[in-house]
Amino acid sequence: MTEDKNYPSLLQQGKNLAGFSFELIKNAIQTGALEVSDEIKNQRLEICRTCEKYDEQQVRCIECGCFLEAKTSFSLNSCPLGKWAESDKDWMEQKFDSVIKGMENNE
Repeated sequence: MTEDKNYPSLLQQGKNLAGFSFELIKNAIQTGALEVSDEIKNQRLEICRTCEKYDEQQVRCIECGCFLEAKTSFSLNSCPLGKWAESDKDWMEQKFDSVIKGMENNE
């Protein structure tokens, strides 16, 4: 015997996903969960400092134009030349659960 299942419309599902994504990002920013450790940030900056596209005066990347103090801080950023990559594994393994718990506690 098959029961009819009345899932929300695709439009409503999209709205639900957008709402969840907004809350996820808001909480991640509030908790600092989108940032890498100081150790990772410093490793990234060292890589940038040895690059031919590094602007020492402005601590900025000539390739992408980003200010590197900020760019190297965020876990989901990466070098446009492939010299260092995003840290999504760290984000998923260490920070995602704490952000979700924070969202649940705010409800």
